Amino acid sequence: MPTLRLAHSPDGPDQHRVEIALEGGSAPRQTAISAFPFALPAQDREDLRWYLEDFLQYPLDPAPTIAARIEQRMAAIGVELFNAIFQSNADARDLWANLRGELNDTRVEIVTGVREATALPWELLRDPKTDAALALEAQSFVRASSQPARRPRLPQSASGPIRILLAICRPRGGDDVPFRSVASRLLKGLSEAPPDTVQLDVLRPPTFEQLGRRLRAAKAQGEPYHVVHFDGHGGYGDGGPRAGAHGYLFFENPVLDANSQPVDGPALGKLLAETDVPVLVLNACRSAHADPPPAPLMVSAGTEDPHAAVRAFGSLAQEVVDAGAAGVVAMRYNVYVETAARFMADLYGPLAQGQSLGEAVSLGRKQLAGQPLRDIAYDPRPLQDWPVPVVYEAAPIALFPKRRVPLAITLGKASGAQLAGLPPSPDAGFFGRDETLLALDRAFDNQSIVLLHAYAGSGKTPTAAEFARWYKLTGGLAGPVLFTSFELHLPLPRMLDQFGRVFGDVLEQAGVHWLALPCRAGGRLPLRHAFRMVRGRAARARRLPAGGPRHEGEVPADLPPRRARLAVRPAATHRRPADALPGAGPVGARAG
Repeated sequence: MPTLRLAHSPDGPDQHRVEIALEGGSAPRQTAISAFPFALPAQDREDLRWYLEDFLQYPLDPAPTIAARIEQRMAAIGVELFNAIFQSNADARDLWANLRGELNDTRVEIVTGVREATALPWELLRDPKTDAALALEAQSFVRASSQPARRPRLPQSASGPIRILLAICRPRGGDDVPFRSVASRLLKGLSEAPPDTVQLDVLRPPTFEQLGRRLRAAKAQGEPYHVVHFDGHGGYGDGGPRAGAHGYLFFENPVLDANSQPVDGPALGKLLAETDVPVLVLNACRSAHADPPPAPLMVSAGTEDPHAAVRAFGSLAQEVVDAGAAGVVAMRYNVYVETAARFMADLYGPLAQGQSLGEAVSLGRKQLAGQPLRDIAYDPRPLQDWPVPVVYEAAPIALFPKRRVPLAITLGKASGAQLAGLPPSPDAGFFGRDETLLALDRAFDNQSIVLLHAYAGSGKTPTAAEFARWYKLTGGLAGPVLFTSFELHLPLPRMLDQFGRVFGDVLEQAGVHWLALPCRAGGRLPLRHAFRMVRGRAARARRLPAGGPRHEGEVPADLPPRRARLAVRPAATHRRPADALPGAGPVGARAG
């Protein structure tokens, strides 16, 4: 594959020097150097920010007219930058003439220092002859660090599955972004991977402390994660733990105000480097944003520490790359949930088919450009937000083996006996109830038994079934899932037969022979040793007090929480009269 490498360095205030190299493919290596003035006015920067972040929230007149003008300006900026680089001298023109016909099969690398990363709008580069943006035409369009502090650690090919750890952070709970708005699209994209090639785990609880535990434990077991995916909030500005403006991700932390802990790039990058995680994916606002310096500092060679400059001026993505990450996908501006969800589905689909990280991001950009309608606040309107995702890739990173024909295979092992007796999923899929699924997921972080109660006919059973699929699919449970209903009378022996059918193989592997267990008087099995839980608690549901659920965190005195959590996590649904339901909402999840 041909590679077009553009190495950018400052050459004075608003003066730029770009070394162009075309290598690979069938032709000999070709080079050129372009030196040119270029400055993106502050008004253009603000116009781009407004268009990408604010326009669709208030798209009433005269906003559409302003947006149309900015779209034209985006194209004009791209043409201006293209002419400055590829039309400034004969060598550059010859190089581009040789490349133009092969651009669709070319990898484009933008190599910059930290100060230059925001000086030029590289993703907007546009060939005026074809009126096409290079980022939408090239096979991959990536950024690279000119001098990372730690050599990038590329993923090693292995026979085991690709391990992905997903952190879904929603500090505001049910008032936050819908719980699975991005995760559901991610799962759809990974469904194209061959069976048993993906291990997707969700970080529970989604705190930075727990992230460190999971990553260090995985490395200690000789199975470090290949990808950490952060699905949550990000920001750039003053007021964080470090002085000055910096980028942060916001992990959940219930002991802090607003349940939110800011984590910066050096802390995250150090953890990923320590635990051998090569790829970080961020659908977090402004995770690739940095304010450009007012003017490049003219320093003599060797007098400035580039890594100190990264920590002082770089985006969060640059800080993680400088720490040694081989690949980082991030967002340069605030990103709409709909955009992030669509992009992530189009990112993981190509990855699962064997495309490199840079190729997958480029395909995701092309999908955003090809489907520009965004339904944000009013009627769907077009938005050219494809320049928002940015990818840093030290070298082509292919996590999955390449396949020519995509396979439509459901991800995970949550099928057959693993999910015995679950009601079938709706034909059109399961939609909504994100706040309830989030409450159930968080409740099981600290509790062993959860009761889901609501009005009759409000959807408790399909919600519980969907949660069982989700929890199993994302690593919440290592063993089987049992679904049973107490709506009709079921004698104790028949219900125990269901336990035997579902848990029999697991018990056999643990040396417990289900059919050989003796029965006591009354037909109750001694389940304490078989399931490591209190006898009979699996065979009979304890009705909560009629006045409402128990106090959060309260567990019956005869049910030791530690022993119960080691074995099973029951989730029960309970139909109650409307006048007995606590709270204002029709559906709630309570820990008990």
